[in-house]
Amino acid sequence: MAGFTFVSALLATALHSGFHPRPCTDERIAEIARCGTIDVPEDRNLPEGRTISLNIVVLPALSDEPHDPPIFDIDGGPGLPSTKNAEFYATFGSAYRAKRDIVLIDQRGTGSSNPLTCPELSDPDNAYVPFLPVDAVERCRRSLEVSADLTKYGTAEAVADLDDVRSALGYEKLNIFALSYGTTVALRYMATHPDRVRAAVLMGVSPADATPPRMHAPAGQSALDMLIEDCRADTACAASFEPNEDIALVRENLPTIDGAPPVEVFFEKLRSLMYTPQGARMVPLILDRAAARDLSPFYEATRPRGPSLYADGMFLSVICSEGISLMDLSAARAEAATTVFGDYRLRRQAEACSIWPSQKPNESHLLPVHSDVPVLLISGERDPVTPPVLADNAARTLTGAKHIVIPRSGHVFDGMSGIEECLDPLILDFFEAAMIELVDDKCVSQMKAPSFVTEVTTASPSEQ
Repeated sequence: MAGFTFVSALLATALHSGFHPRPCTDERIAEIARCGTIDVPEDRNLPEGRTISLNIVVLPALSDEPHDPPIFDIDGGPGLPSTKNAEFYATFGSAYRAKRDIVLIDQRGTGSSNPLTCPELSDPDNAYVPFLPVDAVERCRRSLEVSADLTKYGTAEAVADLDDVRSALGYEKLNIFALSYGTTVALRYMATHPDRVRAAVLMGVSPADATPPRMHAPAGQSALDMLIEDCRADTACAASFEPNEDIALVRENLPTIDGAPPVEVFFEKLRSLMYTPQGARMVPLILDRAAARDLSPFYEATRPRGPSLYADGMFLSVICSEGISLMDLSAARAEAATTVFGDYRLRRQAEACSIWPSQKPNESHLLPVHSDVPVLLISGERDPVTPPVLADNAARTLTGAKHIVIPRSGHVFDGMSGIEECLDPLILDFFEAAMIELVDDKCVSQMKAPSFVTEVTTASPSEQ
């Protein structure tokens, strides 16, 4: 049986590969998953120095027949653990493991892989204070650098770790399924280990030369402009709201409302809400009510739901070394200043990075990735953080690439119709054949965004 063969392979390689099986702590997957760790050097120039135990969850293929190379799921953030996706693959996403193992790794600094968490920054009571308060960032840095070299938690290290996991688990090749910052890691892995990748699906593509958060404000403005046009073309939305007028009123009135968040915080929360089509369709109502001095829909839509999964320290280690330090910050701030979001993110992150350890990446980090691996790039047309142009740019040197843009969708696709009927089957067919020329994406044009919310109701959780 496939499961028995897989377990035997793990046990056979454990002694010499460094893989350490252990019980799965998540009861939802404990009966079906294989869990364990491998130890990797924190600093690969000091192999005898401090090590990191990478947390790994493998969901074996369902088929009893010999199965294809596994899918390695690489999540984004930066700062999100991939093992949080295990329940999806065990339930609604089980079709993805029909013939393939699913491998989930908490990237170093996230989840249970020496997490660089900052309670000072993730406290839900501080959800509406300005981003990355410097005093809290400094406290977090002092706490974390006792047990971590904060310059060793970037993309290059993640790529080396990923290949160590592949080797430890005994896989010759792998498929990649990556989202957002995960696509930065995926692209660099394809460049570094070109013979190890069978096929890749990259969603919300963020090549390294995007140097986030350089595009946040202009991408957010473009997404907001398109959303407003959608509202004007929608009978119910157009009859209920005037978003441009409401934006002006919010900017004028917000500072006069007791207890209201700063204007910059308000609009950054709206930009984050637009990560999902479901969240974006609340924005005209939120603006309308805020213009009338009622912030309750805003708070309901944007308040934190449960503890944060982000490792803020890992986020800072990546963004400071690979974003803020590599961009023309003055030019980026000037461009951002022309948007409703302003240079808020750039200014706050640059200030935080001024006290966070950083290390310049190697020279290859910003180079285009040249590859003939079959790659399916998927973008949301109204993505407020990784707009489709970034995928277009990456595709120029990917000779086996096809780029699909989902109309009226965002950074992720929550709320869109046709995910189970169109998008998932399309991706599964691609992983099956690994041939771009066989991808039939006609159904994507039929996917629909949810209706605009025109009345105050209980809002869905926002994308943080």
